[in-house]
Amino acid sequence: MRQKRKVSLFIIFLVVAAVVVIYQFRPHFTLNPSGRTPLSGVYKLPFTNKAPLTVTIAGQQGDADITHTFPAGYGKNFPIHGLYPKAQNRVTILYKDKKKELIVNIPEIMVNNEYVPYRQVVILDKDSSQEHTDDIYFISAMIGTQYPSCSWVILGYSRKGNLRYLNIDDNPRLNELQRIVPGEKEMILVTDIGSETLLSQRLLDLSDENKIGHHDRVPKGDHFISLANSQWGIEDRIIEIDKRGNIIRDLSAGDLVRKIVHAKNNPTELELLNRVVFDEKNIYITKKGKKQAIDWAHINSIVYDEKDDILYCSFRNLGIVAVKYTPWELIWWMVSDDLDFLPPTDPTAKHRGFLDLLPSLQDYRVKGDGLTDGPKHHHALFLWPDGTIGLFDNRGYPNNKSRYVEYKISGRHPNWMAKKVYEYFDPKLTDNDFTSDIDVLPSGNLLILYGMEQAIVEVNKDTKDKLYQLNFALPTNMIYRVDKMPFYPTPGRQYPKEHKF
Repeated sequence: MRQKRKVSLFIIFLVVAAVVVIYQFRPHFTLNPSGRTPLSGVYKLPFTNKAPLTVTIAGQQGDADITHTFPAGYGKNFPIHGLYPKAQNRVTILYKDKKKELIVNIPEIMVNNEYVPYRQVVILDKDSSQEHTDDIYFISAMIGTQYPSCSWVILGYSRKGNLRYLNIDDNPRLNELQRIVPGEKEMILVTDIGSETLLSQRLLDLSDENKIGHHDRVPKGDHFISLANSQWGIEDRIIEIDKRGNIIRDLSAGDLVRKIVHAKNNPTELELLNRVVFDEKNIYITKKGKKQAIDWAHINSIVYDEKDDILYCSFRNLGIVAVKYTPWELIWWMVSDDLDFLPPTDPTAKHRGFLDLLPSLQDYRVKGDGLTDGPKHHHALFLWPDGTIGLFDNRGYPNNKSRYVEYKISGRHPNWMAKKVYEYFDPKLTDNDFTSDIDVLPSGNLLILYGMEQAIVEVNKDTKDKLYQLNFALPTNMIYRVDKMPFYPTPGRQYPKEHKF
C-alpha cells in the first residue's frame, strides 16, 4: 500500500513538473510578477523576439487604447501596463501576424486597508489635442492610516481620471523622490532607495541607511547628485554617487554656512550660528536633555548647471540657495523678508534662528523682489534655458496663497538683485502649505500639482488660460509629485522638462 502511494505521488510530481515545463516554454502572461504592481503584468516568450511584437490594452471609460510595439530583439519579457481595477481587461498581442487575446480580470484594489478610488473627477478639459493621449499622470501619495507618515505609493491616472497604475512598496517608507523618467528600453521609476522599472525590478539599490535619498536626485555627467539626511540634521546633506551607488562626495549644508561665519571669527556670531545650524557638529538638546534631529534646512529640490558648476537648492526652511558646487561655496541666497519660518506649534521655535540672524550672510542675500515678493516654503525648483528660476511657491503657513513664480537674478556680490518676471496664481487653489510640483510639458504648457488640495492643472503659460484640471479624492493627507508620462518610451518623443533643459 505504501509502495503504491509512493508511485502515485511520484506520478503526480511528474505531471506537475511537466505542466510547469510546458508552461515555461509556451508564451504566457503573468499578472503582478513582483507582488507590488497589481495593474501591470508581463508577457513572456520562450525566446527573444525576432520580429516586432505589438501589445494593445483596450481602453475603457473614455480612455483610448494603449498600443506599443517592442522592436525585434527586445527580449523575452514584455511589460504590460495600464490595466483597470474592478474590471475585465482585454489585452491583444500581435507577433508575426499571429494575434492572441487575453482577458485579465482584476478586482477592486486595497492598499494599507484602504480602497484606492479607481475614478477621479475631471473638472475641466479644453485641450482637444489630448483626446487620445496615452499619457498617464503619475503621482506619489500617502495611502492608509496604519502607516500615516511613511505609506507612500505611486499611482497613475489617465486623462479621463481612471486608475491605470499602482506601485505598492513591500516595506512602507517615505517615497518623496518619485520620478518617472524615460530609460533606453523601459520607463524608470526613481525612488528614495534607488531606481526600478515600472514592474518593480530593482535597477539601482541605495537602501543602505547612509545612502537613502529624499526629494530629489539629478544627473551630473555620469554621476548623480542626491539629497539625504545627516545624523542630527534633517534634509541637510548632499551626496554625489556614481552609477553603482558608490558615494563620491559627501557634503554638508551646515558646513556651507559655517565656512562664511568662521572666516569672520566673531564670538557673538559664532554663538548665533549654533541657533541656526543643527547637525552632528551642533546637536540640538531638548529641555529633557535628549538629543533631537532638527529640520533646520529641508532641501527639497536641486538643479545642477554643469556649464557654470552651480548647484541651485530649494531649502524649504532657509530660502533659495546658489552654490559653487566644486569648492562648495555659497554664491547667494534668497527668501521673502516676511517668511514665517516655523509654525507656532514647533517646540523649537523659540530657540532657533535662521540665515537672516547671521550678519556675515547679509552680503550674500538677494534683494529687490527677492525681499519684498520672495518665496516662502517653496518646492520644485528648476531653471529655464535663459537662467530664469522657476518654482512652486507655497508661501508659508497662515493665509498662504500658493503660486507658480519665476525670478531673474542679476548683479554680483554683494549686490545681488531679483526681479519677479512671471507669476501664475489660481484663486481657487491657494492653500498648499506643503508639497506640490511644477513641470513644463513639451507643448510649453505648465503642469502644476497642488499637493495639499489634491488637484492637477495644465495652464497655457503665455495666456495663463487653464486648459485642464483633475481633482483627486484619495485617502491621503497630501500628494507630493506629478509626472505626465507614457507607459513606454518611444524614440524621438518629447517628454516634460523638470530640472534640465
